[in-house]
Amino acid sequence: MKKIVFLLVAVVSLTAVQAQKHVEFKWHRMYGVAGYSFSSNINPVHFDLDQGSTLQYDTKATFHSIYAICGWQIRKESGIGLGVEFMKDVVGGLTQLPVFLEVRSHYLRNQLTPFTSVYVGYSIPLGFYGSGAAYTKIEAGGPTFGLNIGGRYAFNRKMGVSAFVGYQLIALRKVGLYADGQLETTQPVTMHNFKVGVGFNF
Repeated sequence: MKKIVFLLVAVVSLTAVQAQKHVEFKWHRMYGVAGYSFSSNINPVHFDLDQGSTLQYDTKATFHSIYAICGWQIRKESGIGLGVEFMKDVVGGLTQLPVFLEVRSHYLRNQLTPFTSVYVGYSIPLGFYGSGAAYTKIEAGGPTFGLNIGGRYAFNRKMGVSAFVGYQLIALRKVGLYADGQLETTQPVTMHNFKVGVGFNF
């Protein structure tokens, strides 16, 4: 994880010395971004159970995600897009599908440029039924918000690659804790996710 973060920081840092080659990436037209991201919540999912309960549950979720965004460049540096992300929880209980609206901004009109994307939307539960001592299942989704910071490298006016680090908040309205197939309790869960990712820009 530390190596990935270091690599992403190095890519973004290179934008300061890569200004010599001017590549005017496409603008005033549709744009797309598709890629992969890895994220994990920095605050463990914790359930408050009745006193005397023998069941204890306090865990972190790890997500492997694929995402796609389609938008329109409203100016050379900025665009507005609609995106969807499939977030697969390794354990399975918190797998979900955020749908969001983003504002994406690029700050240099060069081959290598830093960028930010800010997005807001709603995360849809995908359903999960498990087994074992304890597992979770999203009963009702909730709003999501995020901010990514990274760099984009343009091969030409129509294609490029990008990498980013980011923060994502997901406020699930109801998550159930199950034990041996029986629902023990439900409660709202707010997840603060640290995220790294790569993408293909077109």
